[in-house]
Amino acid sequence: MSEQLESADFSDRDEFESWLDETMANQLERHHVPGAAVVVVKDGEPFLAKGYGFAELESSRPVVANETVFSIGSTGKLVTWTAVMQGVEDGRLQLDRDVNGYLADSTVAVPDTYAEPITLEHLGTHSAGFEDTFAGMIADDPDEIRPMEEILADHQPARVRPPGESVAYSNYGTALAGHVLAEQSDATFTAYADEQIFTPLGMDDTTYAQPLPAELEPRRAIGYTPQDGEYQAHDPVVWTLPPEGGLLRTTATDMGRFMLAHLNEGTYGLERILEAETVRDMHRRQFTKSEAVPELNGMAFGFIEMDRNGETIVGHWGDTPRFKSLLALYPERDTGIFVVYNSPGGGPARFELLQAFTDRYYPQSDTPVVEPPNGAADRARGLTGDYRSLTVSESSWERVLGVMTRTFTVGATDEGYLTTTRLGEGPRTWVERRPGVYEEVGGNDMLVFRVDEDGRATHMFRHSFGPSTYERVPWYETLTVLQAVLGAGVVAFLSVLLLWLGGPVWRRWRGGTVPSDRERAARWLLGTVSLCWLAVLVIFLLAWINFNAETASPSLALQTGKVLRYVALAGTVGAVVATGFAWRDNYWTRSARLHYSVVTLLALLFAWQLYLLRVLPL
Repeated sequence: MSEQLESADFSDRDEFESWLDETMANQLERHHVPGAAVVVVKDGEPFLAKGYGFAELESSRPVVANETVFSIGSTGKLVTWTAVMQGVEDGRLQLDRDVNGYLADSTVAVPDTYAEPITLEHLGTHSAGFEDTFAGMIADDPDEIRPMEEILADHQPARVRPPGESVAYSNYGTALAGHVLAEQSDATFTAYADEQIFTPLGMDDTTYAQPLPAELEPRRAIGYTPQDGEYQAHDPVVWTLPPEGGLLRTTATDMGRFMLAHLNEGTYGLERILEAETVRDMHRRQFTKSEAVPELNGMAFGFIEMDRNGETIVGHWGDTPRFKSLLALYPERDTGIFVVYNSPGGGPARFELLQAFTDRYYPQSDTPVVEPPNGAADRARGLTGDYRSLTVSESSWERVLGVMTRTFTVGATDEGYLTTTRLGEGPRTWVERRPGVYEEVGGNDMLVFRVDEDGRATHMFRHSFGPSTYERVPWYETLTVLQAVLGAGVVAFLSVLLLWLGGPVWRRWRGGTVPSDRERAARWLLGTVSLCWLAVLVIFLLAWINFNAETASPSLALQTGKVLRYVALAGTVGAVVATGFAWRDNYWTRSARLHYSVVTLLALLFAWQLYLLRVLPL
């Protein structure tokens, strides 16, 4: 972890503004972000609200903290959980009751996959046991949005583990909780939130409406992505499940009011939206991921624990394709900070800001570990392998997203340090603080490992990412095996296509025996199989790259790929049969038969890996 720092004076507003100005200017430049907004509240009052950069580049419209309307992604889930707790307070809802008990008049029903029912307590701590899914969350046009009940019923994820067992972040779970509240109210969820939260808090520029109301549209921040040294503007994403949070648009100052209500034990001005005890319950830990390591961040109710430097911090962060936000409360300090950016670079920037703010005003008191202790090398070697987030799909091709972006490969050095790598993230080094607990060298994160009765590591937890659990995967599901099989398969399939297309030319040039009909059919079969598998791989890779668009409306290419995968599988089975005939009847030369056999084997392994990715669900 970072070196111990001396605390700066947080009571000096001018000094803080000067530091924030310098920090944000540096962030916008380094992370290629056109604009951002920050609001800080302290001691029951707004402390500072400020915009940085541009909300729209073409017109040079600046970001203004109390005017510019941003999409804040899943940070908006905190509104949902606040509303749910209002329902608990007035007796309409109970945290420990089977949610199906509230859905008698709804087409939505949670299947009884496990003996234990799912409750609002499970939903609020992301421990309900749903697989991850994005289906139904995005539409191409606001006119295509269907009632929330229909979407939840048609796109229900599978229950893949018992409730209360592990934390695995779930968008669907939050949306379901909002639907439960709506079913017990005389209003839609959006109308309820407007009346019971936004209006009493004076959040007049906050809305779930799509498209934005006419009075807010001119103030909307444009989402950008950096491209070739410039910025590409994007139209707003159309979200379909309001409680999930992505749909919420707001200003920084409106979120400041929301933070003040939570820090002021449920009150803002003369209005009360929650009782003080309810707020404390929402902010205290509700799910502990490791009893042996109590300092490891877990889950409060709806709020994510984000403790740093020994400070109690709860909040949430939000991601849309272009907007990144973070809200963090320091309840014991009566302080809160909210930041939002309008480009993907805001993803790392928000956590850097949170850490820099905490380091500056609430520095850590412990001394970082520098070198591994005795025996660390042996212990580190026992932890190596791939650890995958439980927040993945188990039943659809969407699993590709989780496998590729939410898998950490853990290695060990001869000195006893751990190393981790992940797609899109550089290598990081970790040093053992005590067995099973590692802190980042030169950083502020922590890794914790859970072991079974045999002493084998089974799960990994990240201190900086409370709403997730990482499960150790078997060797055949590691990224190394996946990449090796798919890479070898691509080479093999291309070699078949080259021989397939070049064989006739070669025979005309050098002469040779004309193949029999069976030999020709076997070659055509493997050539077709090779072409189909290559097409399937390319189609699903493109679908992953264009994930949001394919989620909103599957393209013709993706629909074609879903058919081709079974054509390729059937052809592969046929190639196995053809391989047997080739050896029995001495097709071609011995080397040609060997090549055919190897490619067929790789086609089987290729299909197996695509099955593990659920690109080929069986």
